Amino acid sequence: MKHSKNIEDLLQAGVDGQLTEAEERGLQERLASDPELAAQFHELQRQSDLIRTAVPAADPAHMQALIRNAQPQATYQPSLRLAASVVIFGLGIGLGYLLPRDGAADSQSLMIFAQQAQAAHALYVSEVLHPVEVEASERDHLQTWLSNRLGAAIIAPQLGDTGFSLIGGRLLPAGENASALFMYENSHGDRLSLLATHSGSAESQSFRFQSSADFLTIFWQDGPWKYSLVGAAPRETMDEVARSIHGQMI
Repeated sequence: MKHSKNIEDLLQAGVDGQLTEAEERGLQERLASDPELAAQFHELQRQSDLIRTAVPAADPAHMQALIRNAQPQATYQPSLRLAASVVIFGLGIGLGYLLPRDGAADSQSLMIFAQQAQAAHALYVSEVLHPVEVEASERDHLQTWLSNRLGAAIIAPQLGDTGFSLIGGRLLPAGENASALFMYENSHGDRLSLLATHSGSAESQSFRFQSSADFLTIFWQDGPWKYSLVGAAPRETMDEVARSIHGQMI
């Protein structure tokens, strides 16, 4: 029996603890009457437990350490950047061999990508001298370079209507793949990061939200492209930006 995308999103929200009491009761009633759906839910729970056990970057204390290390520095610290790249890379590849290659694995893979985006944003958001590798003044070069490294054409979305302007971008690892990070800033100095990667999966998944004490992450997948938007802006603003990006990327 193949369940709709809405059911899959409901299961994932249940695993993430993001359901209201009424939604949780409704989900439990459906699980009790549908053994196949219940098995799918328990498999998602098992994989989520694997992530929490095996990925230190998902731990709140670890994220706080990244945020503290991301405070403005007067000098460039290559050792910190290298260590952070290893963390971001390992967050994806460390669990790649643990997840089965099916729809549930695609969902968990997208969650891992969202965590990589959080780690990258926490590292670079407060950087004064080197928030990006290539500045917005070289946008054409940035897009060509990142497209070549990702193996697929990508653009840096224009977000002027939302009040955010492109600072620039950089290349980062994302598990076994490369990813493109674009950073934006508004007139108040607030920054957002968009992480994008091109994978072999053609799965599409709708917007999901993940909140922490410091950031809100909106992540989704359009065919082979995964996207994660991270920032500290209000949810309404983040949603507006995410929809603007989605409209430009499809």
